[in-house]
Amino acid sequence: MKLYFFLILPIVLKLPLFPQCEKVRPGQHAFTLQWIDLDKHGPGSVMIQPLGDNKFSIEGEQRDKTKKEYITIKGTLMADKETLYFDGKIVSKVGFVNNGNPCEMTGPAVFKAIGKRRYWRLQRMTNCDGISSDYIDIYF
Repeated sequence: MKLYFFLILPIVLKLPLFPQCEKVRPGQHAFTLQWIDLDKHGPGSVMIQPLGDNKFSIEGEQRDKTKKEYITIKGTLMADKETLYFDGKIVSKVGFVNNGNPCEMTGPAVFKAIGKRRYWRLQRMTNCDGISSDYIDIYF
């Protein structure tokens, strides 16, 4: 019985703790804000580039050019299992949210991949209007 334990142990130790969450992959990723119509415009995109020591730069946007609505993101990320620690600026503008004015979030924030989701979601969800919830997602 002990022999089987030693044969299986190395396999178990190599399994990821969070199988739904992959390591941060440099390159282009889908980026969305739920208020911007995916059917007409598709997701936006962000570019993630390594800076070293598990730190990454991130920059991108999603736009609805007909309604002049958008979300932009620019900053840095640190990755830890299912969590991305972001520092930078996120600006969104949606016609029926925050009286149509841009909402700017700066400073540190956290994105998390929870459950079987295939994306990291910003955990600071309250828009500048104090009423609306923004679901801002970066896809694996």
